Order: sequence, then C-alpha cells, then structure tokens
Amino acid sequence: MYNQTSGIYHGSTNEHVLKTPSMPSRPCRKPAGRRFPARPVATTLTMVFLFTFLPAILPAQQLATVGVVNIGQIYNSFYRDSQAVRDLERLRRQYQQEIDDHLRELENLRDRRFTAEEAGNTMRAEQLEDQIMELQRFLEDLTSRRRQQLAARQEQLLSDEFLQRLQNAIQYVAETEGYTVIIRSDTEGLQWWSSEVDLSEKVLDRLIQISR
Repeated sequence: MYNQTSGIYHGSTNEHVLKTPSMPSRPCRKPAGRRFPARPVATTLTMVFLFTFLPAILPAQQLATVGVVNIGQIYNSFYRDSQAVRDLERLRRQYQQEIDDHLRELENLRDRRFTAEEAGNTMRAEQLEDQIMELQRFLEDLTSRRRQQLAARQEQLLSDEFLQRLQNAIQYVAETEGYTVIIRSDTEGLQWWSSEVDLSEKVLDRLIQISR
C-alpha cells in the first residue's frame, strides 16, 4: 500500500552463510621437492569473499530503485480549476508575502548594524545584533508553522477516493517503470533528488487516464 512518508514496494535479499566442514586431523608427510610460498591468509579470505558473496550483493543493489512524486503538485494540476485549490494557492501566496516582509526587515537590520560598525558605534551594533538574532529565531519558527499549516490544509483536500486513484496510478507507473520504492518529495526530510526519478508527471497522466 502507498504510504505518504515511505516507499510502497520493497525488494528482498537472501542471506548467505559460508560454512566450512570440519575434517579429522591426521599426520601428513611433507613431500620432497620444490617448495611454493604459502598464500597469505588475508589474501585467501579476500578471494573467498569476492567469489562467494559478490554475485549475491550486486543483484541486491540493483533491486533498490527509488522514485519520487510530488502529491501536492499532482493534486493542484488535477484540480486546477477547483475553488479549493485556488483558495490554497491564495493562502500560500499570503504566507510567502508575510515571510518576505520579515526577510526585508532582517536585511535592513543587517545594513544598520554594518553602518554602526563602520562608524565605530559598538554599543549600537551590539543592540542591532540582538535584534537580528531575535528576528531570525522568529522567522524560523514562523516559516515552520506556515509550512505545517499549508500541509494540513493540503491534506484536507485529499479525499479517500482521490487517494485511492492516486495510489493506483503510482503503483501502475512504479511497476511499469521498474521502481521498487516511491517516496514523497513535497515533505520535509528529502533534501535532493534527480529530475530523472521524479514521476509526478507520469503519475498525473495515469491519474487523468483512469479518471475519465
């Protein structure tokens, strides 16, 4: 089943255990003739590992194929003309404007601190530094709260029927394209991904197809 924060398909790997049979000890006679240098134990173990475990490791690595989808983008594109989506976009722009205003205020404080430092007014520069630190903490908290509010509003728009069709579309695209794990790209925690693994457009096309 599709999970909003984790993958929906998982590959499996086999455990390999190398067992060495025990042999009874018996005296052996050293053969006469030419002697060959003994192979170091570390080299022998390395060769055993490569030839025994490497063929099993490589297929397991190939099974983990990760793709990403942007659920918010898919929803907004699918319901582009709906009033609920327009209200959400209006709220998003409103929150962004609020954050931009505080960012401009922060930049102004930094300019004033620089001017005070250039004039040798250490006391004023320290006061401005305190204001800058306080505004930065406020801005970080505000940004986090606004993101959570937008995410909660977005979740309210995702009905059970839509989520079921979305899950079917994601499953179809993942299986068709050969992906074993699908995760959301519009949630906190995912820092970077290649556009080559972004399946949002393909999932949207499939969603439109099965909704006709």
